[in-house]
Amino acid sequence: MARVTTPPNICNYPWQRRRDYLLMIAAVAAADGSLPPEELRLLKRWMDSFKLSKKSREKVMATARNKPIKLEPIEKRLAATDLVYSLMLDMMGMAMVDGVLQDKEIHLLGDVGGRLRLDPIDFNILIEFVHSAHQASQLSNPEPLYEHNIESAFELLRKRKVRLFPHTVLCSTSDDFDEKLKGRWYAFKRR
Repeated sequence: MARVTTPPNICNYPWQRRRDYLLMIAAVAAADGSLPPEELRLLKRWMDSFKLSKKSREKVMATARNKPIKLEPIEKRLAATDLVYSLMLDMMGMAMVDGVLQDKEIHLLGDVGGRLRLDPIDFNILIEFVHSAHQASQLSNPEPLYEHNIESAFELLRKRKVRLFPHTVLCSTSDDFDEKLKGRWYAFKRR
């Protein structure tokens, strides 16, 4: 019989790490100089599920609206946690929520990935995954390359023993496809 595991709960982490996590995502939202409604909606959804205080919410929103913030101390704190892969997926999801990864967003993601000590190959697998998930969500019969990239990311996440949170976005451009991917991830993990 397959072992059933309960997904981890982000609210079990200290409020400071939850705030840090969302500050990093807000920095990605601000990277292209605008905060479109889909980015704002996703950020608000995360702030609700992270149970942030009013003060922390205000700081996250200020960052998303381009208030300058020093990322290095935040990255240093988060690099010492098991949140790195989930954070990178959510940062990439935020960058992709408008359907396009902008050059400024990719540059910021690459810099952050390096400072979080994410292996460059892992970073590329995750970027390809996020792009492929978006493309596959648009098609009734996804191309084999997209399926390969999705499977490669799942293999990486399993190999790295990544615990994905219920809030972690696997496809930010389609809620339905995101749920399908999460179902596939949990089935893949049990293989």
